[in-house]
Amino acid sequence: MRFQIESIDDIHDADQETVFTILRNHNQRANPAFWEARERTENEAVPIQLLAYDGKGPVVGGLFGTTQFTWLKTDVMAVEEALRGQGIGRALLEKAEAIAVARGCCHAYVDTMAYQAPEFYQAAGYVVRGELADWDSQGNSKIFLVKAL
Repeated sequence: MRFQIESIDDIHDADQETVFTILRNHNQRANPAFWEARERTENEAVPIQLLAYDGKGPVVGGLFGTTQFTWLKTDVMAVEEALRGQGIGRALLEKAEAIAVARGCCHAYVDTMAYQAPEFYQAAGYVVRGELADWDSQGNSKIFLVKAL
């Protein structure tokens, strides 16, 4: 069999979808129970969007994530630098975890850069499960953490 490999700068949507379909078909054959469950509406990812305000004033932080199946995924969490260390981040995380538990979740995960908040998550009970060294090509690692809820 002869084939060629090309680098494509402007890929056609149909060609990209072909590759996604090949992978999706393989995954569906390899794990049909998951894919069947994934297609049910009750298993769709449900957003969590939390904001922290300074009294009734401006937003000073927030947390955005999703719950799906038995997992909470924190995508973004930030607190205004001048207000860090006052429990705002902890309150945001605890609220997200409480919402997740109410939705039936029993696990949580997050990834963070080494210069962001790994110690914060570890203090909240998260455990490092992986690390990609030099993830940003500037010497900084991306750290993956999980927690049983």
